[in-house]
Amino acid sequence: MRKHALLLVASWLLLAACSGEPAETPTPDPRAMQTRIARELADIPTAAPAPGRTPLASPTPTPAQPTPTAAPPTPTTTSSRPALRAAGEYTVQPGDTLSTIATRFGTSIAAIQLLNGLNDAQVIRVGQVLKLPADKLHPDESPWWFIYMVRRGETLSEIATKFRVPLADLLRVNEIANPGLVRAGQRLIIPAKGPRTN
Repeated sequence: MRKHALLLVASWLLLAACSGEPAETPTPDPRAMQTRIARELADIPTAAPAPGRTPLASPTPTPAQPTPTAAPPTPTTTSSRPALRAAGEYTVQPGDTLSTIATRFGTSIAAIQLLNGLNDAQVIRVGQVLKLPADKLHPDESPWWFIYMVRRGETLSEIATKFRVPLADLLRVNEIANPGLVRAGQRLIIPAKGPRTN
């Protein structure tokens, strides 16, 4: 009797399981899914930074700045004495030379050359107007001192020998500390003791 009841219950359960129709699975709509995901993301609250902390900002790239190239130091070969001032003017007369003008006005050929932008050629012309220096180039300045422009390859010792002046005087008058710092085109004061012979 009990066995028969169990068989009936099992049969009934089997029939109930077999008679059920499988449920249809709906096909998802991609657009609907995207809309739903977007809404869910919009509803997520933004996390606030902890008290006392600043949220990290994304680093902004800084454009690379060109590194300035330092210019190499220029050797000091020119005099540090102040520029000459003009005391007056003189118009060259027939028979004048730079040495006679320098002697007459108590200055030097070199000072007249420097003040008037003359080169190392001691040539002047009649009627030329020259500025006369108000200052001396050096306390022991002589009228015979003149300007010489260094030629390529020349050294100070060679120039001193060429004009028969002591190298020490050449360095002192031109305020040159290093005899090796001389360049072509540099103007030197030649502290001659007498008239130029060459």
